[in-house]
Amino acid sequence: MIKRIEFITQFGIFRDFRWNDNLPDFARLNLIYGWNYSGKTTLSRIFQALEHKKLSTEYSAARFQLLTEDGSQVSSADLSASPAVRVFNRDYVEANFSGDYSAPSIFIVGEQHIALRKRLEQLNKRRARVERIARDFSEKQKAITNELDKLGTDKARDIRHLLGDPNFERPKLNQRIEEVRHNPAIYIMADDDVSARLSTLKSGDQFHSVSPVSGTLPDFVLLAGEVNELLNQTASQRAIERLKQNREVESWVRQGLLLHKDASTCEFCGGALTPARLEELRGHFSEEYENLVKEIEDKIRHINTISLNPVVPDEMRILPEFRQSFSQITSQLYDWIKWATALRDQLIDALKQKQVAIERQHKWEGDLGRAAQGQQLIETLNQIIEQHNRAMSTIDRAKEEAKTALERHYAARHFLEYKIEQKEAEILRISSRLERTKEILRRIESRIQEIEQRIKESSVGATKLNSLLRYLLPGNSIEVVSVGDDQFQFHRDGGVATHLSDGEKTAVTFAYFITSLKAKDASLSDTIVFIDDPVSSLDSNHIYAAYALIVERLENSRQLFVSTHNAELFNLLKSKWLDEGDGGRNKKGTRAYHVWRSVSPIGTPRAELLDLPPLLRQFKSEYEFIFSQLYNFAKTTDPSLHEAFTAPNLLRKFLEAYLGFRKPSVRSWSKKLELLLDSPDQRREIQKFADDASHLQALGRSLQHPDFVPNAQRCVKMVLDALERKDRDHYESLCEVIKEAGA
Repeated sequence: MIKRIEFITQFGIFRDFRWNDNLPDFARLNLIYGWNYSGKTTLSRIFQALEHKKLSTEYSAARFQLLTEDGSQVSSADLSASPAVRVFNRDYVEANFSGDYSAPSIFIVGEQHIALRKRLEQLNKRRARVERIARDFSEKQKAITNELDKLGTDKARDIRHLLGDPNFERPKLNQRIEEVRHNPAIYIMADDDVSARLSTLKSGDQFHSVSPVSGTLPDFVLLAGEVNELLNQTASQRAIERLKQNREVESWVRQGLLLHKDASTCEFCGGALTPARLEELRGHFSEEYENLVKEIEDKIRHINTISLNPVVPDEMRILPEFRQSFSQITSQLYDWIKWATALRDQLIDALKQKQVAIERQHKWEGDLGRAAQGQQLIETLNQIIEQHNRAMSTIDRAKEEAKTALERHYAARHFLEYKIEQKEAEILRISSRLERTKEILRRIESRIQEIEQRIKESSVGATKLNSLLRYLLPGNSIEVVSVGDDQFQFHRDGGVATHLSDGEKTAVTFAYFITSLKAKDASLSDTIVFIDDPVSSLDSNHIYAAYALIVERLENSRQLFVSTHNAELFNLLKSKWLDEGDGGRNKKGTRAYHVWRSVSPIGTPRAELLDLPPLLRQFKSEYEFIFSQLYNFAKTTDPSLHEAFTAPNLLRKFLEAYLGFRKPSVRSWSKKLELLLDSPDQRREIQKFADDASHLQALGRSLQHPDFVPNAQRCVKMVLDALERKDRDHYESLCEVIKEAGA
């Protein structure tokens, strides 16, 4: 690797450059930033001399010396021992474009390639013939297949309507065809048989299986016994005659005792309640008596909850042959329910009478002759329902058998009538021939691919070049075509390109440069690569592609130098190679430099190679850096010719950026100066200074003027003072930035 350039003399704008010990040595990856005419391309030409191992006649008086990492020196006096270097710069672009837009070929195309092209043409014609045959077979196969599909779909629809089965579709028809395929004739029925099966299929459609009668009826014999047992019971008590004769008063007194359990005064009349009277009343209501009263009340509640509403199916759901008997039994059941309801009411009345005369013994002697009839009737109904369900099961089986026979019948007729077997055999025959044709086509394709691969290998330069061009110029139709005689021809939209733009030239030659790196029998890992302004004349849409190619294709170089004036490319590479989280410091194996155009004390332009300033390291734009240069120039008490020399261009760049953000429009920056300067005279002076003096010829004339330096400082100070007055927050923020950066 090259460690440093010890000195450069009389090499273009590098008139007397000496490597400063404070300037860090080159690393493996080196980023160089500088404006136009700052000396970047001149620097690349020093590396170009190493590549060609000789000095250009244009720089015959130049001298330079480089120090390598192993301590050896390479000087302009002897370039024979120069390391392997490849340079891309403006000279490279011009050298690789002759007047007819041809470029040196990387690989030779000769007789073998022509023979392969002829063989490829023959194979392509044969492929076209075989493809036509294959297409004919495929169309015939498709036509018969479509015919079979339509016949099947139509027949399935007909069967679906005939049988009333909404689920009968093509797959079901195909299944039936497979079942009858071996001997379809035996499945075809006579018309009478078909009619009979259809009749069976449609019979009983409105009937289905029925659930049995649900609901449990009470055992009235047992219930009557329980009631009579309560009616026959008495409770021992010291009865009070008046209460016995008036049961309503008795009930009232029972409730009153509960309310006067510990009372001495009657809550009703206010009279005294003596212990003797309370004891007399309590004797009337014994515990045994109270228990009997509760049992009677519980039994009444129980009888009231007895359900006499069994769930009986609608008789219209029963098959006609069972419906009459079902209807008769149902009527008998409803008649029994009326009887049972009356019986239930009688039992409740008997218990209520017992409540009124609880000390008397009673016996209910109602008619229980029909007590068991209700359950018997339900069992009879369920037997009829079971008969109905068995008959339905038999009908369902008969209908399923009829349906299967009819489906097979129609499938067999379809199979024979439309010659399905013959059509399927024809499809198999065509498929076999189509497969053989495809096999021939595959062999032809394989041979074509083999020849195309050999052609590709013999034309790999053009192929790779076009691949990179499509990446660098997406949406652009320019391509490289190998035309023999070691030349490329450039085509656009299928025709020979009559003109290439500067951007297209740059893209083509940059792609060619990257491609040629691998075609020179030199390993990239052993090569020093210098790239100067690879995005010159390219718009911003293509800068990212150029950046990606540099990172992906060139970072593995032995040593890489990239110089650029493009802020976007500079920021992309800076983000990749510098540590933005640490103030833009160099990462391991990387360096960043600034090429700066200045003037010597005697007014001669010269180039300097400097360490990248902190403001350019830390910020994405050069705006803060430009401000720092203007600010320092405006504040210094000893302005230099160098500072005055750079001031017009810096001031113009600063005003374009600031005024462009303050008032976005298509108008020139000079038309927006009223935002800063109130005086028309001041605006004209600043415009003339920044516009005219920033051009090299006008600047040369200005340098000859004795008042140029103080006048330049005054113009810069005028603008910065106006900025401080009109936009103090912005001005102070910029001052704070340069203060923090130590600029």
